[in-house]
Amino acid sequence: MSTQTFKQWIESVKPVAPWILIAAIVLQCAFAPIAQFVLFPSGVLHAIKNITGGVLHQTFLAYVILALFMGFFLCYLGGLRTKDFALYRLKLLPALGYMLVAWMLIQISPLLLGYGLEIQASWSEDSIFLRRFSRFFFGQLIGNALYEELFYRAFLISQFTLLFRKKCSLIIALLLAILCSQLIFAVVHIPNRIVGGVPMELMVANIASTFMNGLIFVCIFLLTKNILATAGLHALWNASPNLFEHCNSPFGTKVLLIILVIIFICRWGYKRLRRTKVID
Repeated sequence: MSTQTFKQWIESVKPVAPWILIAAIVLQCAFAPIAQFVLFPSGVLHAIKNITGGVLHQTFLAYVILALFMGFFLCYLGGLRTKDFALYRLKLLPALGYMLVAWMLIQISPLLLGYGLEIQASWSEDSIFLRRFSRFFFGQLIGNALYEELFYRAFLISQFTLLFRKKCSLIIALLLAILCSQLIFAVVHIPNRIVGGVPMELMVANIASTFMNGLIFVCIFLLTKNILATAGLHALWNASPNLFEHCNSPFGTKVLLIILVIIFICRWGYKRLRRTKVID
């Protein structure tokens, strides 16, 4: 989806066999409780983290395991290519730009709430930089956030759209694909919420919130046509390395919605400017 429209990208995506799509979803759903209730509590990943001096985060190590299994299904058996996951080399620098702007917005958020910019006291702790770097960069940016965007936004949306398009128009197929993919995204987070101590009476509301967050990431992906930018914002959402007190981490839906509006305005302004130049 480098300079393509969404329709052009979908038409260029290689469809996988239905059994591979089902197997990938089952594997994803099965891995979540295994990771939360067996892998993480076992302490194996924490031991590996200690061996690497705290550099490699446990979350990153878990997603390496999952990515190896998923890669076998999708890339080896399914024959998918990088472009089938909306991965393009030319999108890297713009993605870094989006992420930098988002991070700067988070850092000035205390000013919007009436606070001053006070350096967080926790930065004086020993090894705090390494821990936050490990959590953000390895745990999220090239771990959880990147994997989830490639799987739930790029892979599932494109494959479900191709599947539903056999019976529906592109718009209807896309809407159904978004609904199904983000429902899976939300449901797969249930084991994590159980481990996190979310009471069962609040589980439905929590999962509904996760579903809505997924829709926000979908909108960012469709507007930017950049899965790496979406992964960067997702990583900031989960573990923004904030400098100042009163910065929210995760920074929440409001700031992402602001970013979404800014992206929309910039894209609208850019298209309007190009039309004006063509007319002139």
